[in-house]
Amino acid sequence: MSSTVSILIPACNAERWIGSAIQSGLDQSWPKIEVIVVEDGSTDQTLAVAKRYESARVKVMRQDHRGAAAARNTALREAQGDFLQYLDADDFLSADKIQEQVTLL
Repeated sequence: MSSTVSILIPACNAERWIGSAIQSGLDQSWPKIEVIVVEDGSTDQTLAVAKRYESARVKVMRQDHRGAAAARNTALREAQGDFLQYLDADDFLSADKIQEQVTLL
């Protein structure tokens, strides 16, 4: 199967965790992933930390603070994947999570 999975991360004042959340997306055993981070008006360094990961596989966006639901919707509009994985900025995925789910599908 060649499906792409979009990992959508809303982030507000998540400087301490956002790097680990993004890295857990990049560390997936499933090769076709994209990570979309929407920084939602943080007052800390969340955006700066997220920007360190920006690449062909990681897109980082910023919006004025509108809340987690609005940030998720912004990420959803940008997603190019066949499947979606929502991930809060203070959580992380086990390395085989997406592989296991896509295989079951």
